[in-house]
Amino acid sequence: MNFCPYCGAKTVEGSDVCLSCGRLLSQNKSVKTTKVEPINTKGRASGIVSIVFGSLGFYPLIFIGSIVGFITGLVSMSNKDSKYRKLGTIGFWLSIGSFAFWLFIFVMFFLMYDEIDFSDFYNYYY
Repeated sequence: MNFCPYCGAKTVEGSDVCLSCGRLLSQNKSVKTTKVEPINTKGRASGIVSIVFGSLGFYPLIFIGSIVGFITGLVSMSNKDSKYRKLGTIGFWLSIGSFAFWLFIFVMFFLMYDEIDFSDFYNYYY
């Protein structure tokens, strides 16, 4: 069993790095480093939020989901350099579709509302 010359912790034989302090145990071995370039995720969150709220606009959130999805879709589509711009476009059109769907349902309900005589329902149940 070996010991780290820097912190005195026990080390596993053949290891290059001390697990306690993180220092190199052998100065002869060099560690290869590579440069990591940051990933551009600008616009990703607003695109995903747009898709989620645009989808939720079809049932649980009705008009609120459509409006939030519409706004976040516009925000995501406004960034010309983002590779996630298509996410915002999908969410935008989902929001438009869910809004149009519920608008159609409400218009149909109110058009039929004049033709329904609710007094028959009232007399039947009461």
